[in-house]
Amino acid sequence: MHLRLLLTIALVFAVLQGHVNDTTTGQPLVGVHVRAAGPSQGTAVTDRNGHYTIHNLRPGTYTLTLTSRDVPSVQHRVTVVNGTTTANFKACSTTLDYSCGGSAPGGGPGSGA
Repeated sequence: MHLRLLLTIALVFAVLQGHVNDTTTGQPLVGVHVRAAGPSQGTAVTDRNGHYTIHNLRPGTYTLTLTSRDVPSVQHRVTVVNGTTTANFKACSTTLDYSCGGSAPGGGPGSGA
């Protein structure tokens, strides 16, 4: 009986994983917060290779918000299925490309216009 319950629970939750790379250079973006909002919620932060993993999500459609100190907030829609779903993204890093918008170096007004 307990084994059946554990197997049922294991099938209900999914994993979302992927990479976040810079749009211009293709370099992995470190320290990007990835927030998933949908049937359940989860967060992760990209590692030194730009990789993130969010565990224990219910299958369904999610809005992912990517943000960090040098990555202006951007949202993506992703459908998470049972098992593991991979979603890779490109984002604009103001450190690597000042044309991304946001604050100019030194905290001045936005330089993206």
